[in-house]
Amino acid sequence: MAILIAAVVLLTALTLFNLMLTLAVVRRLRQSEGSPRAGGAAPPADLADIPAGMEIPDFSGVSTTGEAVTSAGLRGRMALYAFFDTGCGSCEEQLRPLVDFAREVGLPREQVIAFVGDSRGEADAYTSVLEGHTTVVMQTIHHEAGQAFSLTGIPAFVFADASGRVARSAVAVEDLRAALVGV
Repeated sequence: MAILIAAVVLLTALTLFNLMLTLAVVRRLRQSEGSPRAGGAAPPADLADIPAGMEIPDFSGVSTTGEAVTSAGLRGRMALYAFFDTGCGSCEEQLRPLVDFAREVGLPREQVIAFVGDSRGEADAYTSVLEGHTTVVMQTIHHEAGQAFSLTGIPAFVFADASGRVARSAVAVEDLRAALVGV
């Protein structure tokens, strides 16, 4: 009889432990439903160093076609700034979404500036996708534009409104869509 009572107590304890684990998993799933990436929830926050409302900093550069590119030359128009490097693992997968997003928004290539660092000597793979759709500037984040934006990582995307202020910044093109509301 003592063995039977011990078995019942052990099974009861295991059942209660299993119930506690199940409740913890359910709580965790409910918390993740409210996370920024869950469907319908708020988009992820802007990049910490480039918050919405910040004025676009002054910078200049020269495009691959020899055109001068400056922040002052883009004021009064919406603009999209993208920062890539050939040594970045996730940068290449953001090239086509950038081109598609710019087309969706209706931005001409002069208003989409793609800064490309070529740490691996593979810039052709990037420029072949970007040229014709964006203005490509061969410049790493350690040079003038990257320093002006205070970038600490890539990829980075900054969507500016016509007043020359950041409407949205993100590390993925899909996260820029929130900037379209009210622009």
